[in-house]
Amino acid sequence: MILIAGGGLAGLSAAYHLNERGARYLLVEREAELGGLCRSLRKGDYTFDHSGHLLSFQDQGILSWVSSLMGDGLSCFERRSSVFIQGRYVPYPFQAHLGALPPRVRDECLADFVTEALRGGEGPCRDFVSWVERAFGRGMGRHFFFPYNRKLWGIPLEEIDPEELLWSIPRPSLSQVVEGALGGENRGMGYNPLFYYPKGGGIGELPRALARGLSGIRTGCGLERVRWADRTAVLDDGEEVRYEALISSVPLPQLLGMLRPMPEGLEGAGSSLRWVSVWVLNVGVRRPGVSDQHWVYFPEADYPFFRVGCYSSFAPHLAPEGASSLYVEVAGHAVRGLDDWVRACLQGLVRCGILESLEEVEVADPLELPVAYVIHDRPRRDWLPRIRAFLEGNGIHPVGRFGAWGYGTMEQALIQGRDAARRVG
Repeated sequence: MILIAGGGLAGLSAAYHLNERGARYLLVEREAELGGLCRSLRKGDYTFDHSGHLLSFQDQGILSWVSSLMGDGLSCFERRSSVFIQGRYVPYPFQAHLGALPPRVRDECLADFVTEALRGGEGPCRDFVSWVERAFGRGMGRHFFFPYNRKLWGIPLEEIDPEELLWSIPRPSLSQVVEGALGGENRGMGYNPLFYYPKGGGIGELPRALARGLSGIRTGCGLERVRWADRTAVLDDGEEVRYEALISSVPLPQLLGMLRPMPEGLEGAGSSLRWVSVWVLNVGVRRPGVSDQHWVYFPEADYPFFRVGCYSSFAPHLAPEGASSLYVEVAGHAVRGLDDWVRACLQGLVRCGILESLEEVEVADPLELPVAYVIHDRPRRDWLPRIRAFLEGNGIHPVGRFGAWGYGTMEQALIQGRDAARRVG
C-alpha cells in the first residue's frame, strides 16, 4: 500500500496517477479540506483564494491533462503585471522596461547594465547579490532587485544561494534592455506570460477536480510519526499504517521531526532549513475596476506589502456585481500586531492609488500561510542531497514545494506527484 501524506496538488496528483494504475493507496490530509495552499474561501459575497494561485504551464501534456480535468472550466490570460516604483507603474519584467522609469533612474540602470554586458558576464557568483550585479548591474539591483528581495526574505541577501531561483527571473538580452529603455515593449518574457484560472469558483476548483472519483482519501487526519525502519506511519488518531512507500508533501523540516528514530547524521538538518511565512490580506472593495493589473510588485519600503494582486481583473465572478477584490501579501517577519498590519496595508493601498479611500473597503480578511517560501541558502544546499538520499533510500519520496523544499510552481507540484506515483506504483 502507498501512503500519501498531504492533500495539496502534489499529493492529489500522486493519488490520481496511482488510482489510474490500479495501485492501493491512502491519502491523509490534516485539514478538513483538500488543496493545501490551493484553496478558496467564502467571505460574505466574495470568494477569495489563499493568496494568488495562477496556473502557468511549460509542459503541454500537463496543460492538456488539467484542461481535461476542468472540462471547459479554464480561462487563459496574457499577463498584465508591473512594478510600482517612484509613483509609477513599470511593466514587468522591470529589467526589460526601463523606459517607464524617471530619466535619471533609467539612465543609471541602463549604463550599469551595459557596463556588465560588455564585461561578458565574467566573475564569481557567490550569492544573490553578486549574481544580480553581474546579470543586471548595480543600478537595477539598487532600485528593484535588492529592496524587493530584502522585503520578501527578511535576511541579508548575501545569504541567499541563487542557483535554483534563476529560472524564475527573466534575462533579457542587451538589445531587449536597450529597446525597453527607449520605450519599447518586451512581451512574453518569463515563465508565466500566459496563465490560466477557473471560469467559475476560485482556484480550489482544481483540487476538487483532481479528487473527483478518488476513494482512498481521508481528511482531518495527518501524520504524527514515521517509523522509517519498519515502514510504519502513525496517524494523528493513533492508527498505525504499514506502507510500501510514503509520498510526502509535508514541509520537510516537519517531516524530519516526525522520523523515529532520528537518522544518524541528520540530527541538525531540520533546524537548519529556513523559510518565510506570508500574511495575506484579502480585500473586498465596493467599486468595480480598482485595477487592470493582474498583480503588482512593490519594492519600496514605504509600502508594507511586497505584492498586490487583483482577483477581479482575471476573475470578476469572485466579487459581487459592482465590486472588486484584491489580495495583499506581506512577509511574516514584517508583521507586528495584526490590527496595525491590516491598517497599514489598507493605508498603503490608498497611497498608491489602488483604493480611493478606506470607506470603500467592505471586507478585509487576514490569513497566514505559515510556510510560503523556502529560503535557498547554503545550509539548504548542503543538507538537501543528504536528506533526500536518506529518505528515498528508505522508501520516502518528498514532493511539492514544501515536501521537496524548493521553489516550484503548481505545474511542478503536479509533475512531482505524477512522477512519484510512477516510481512507486
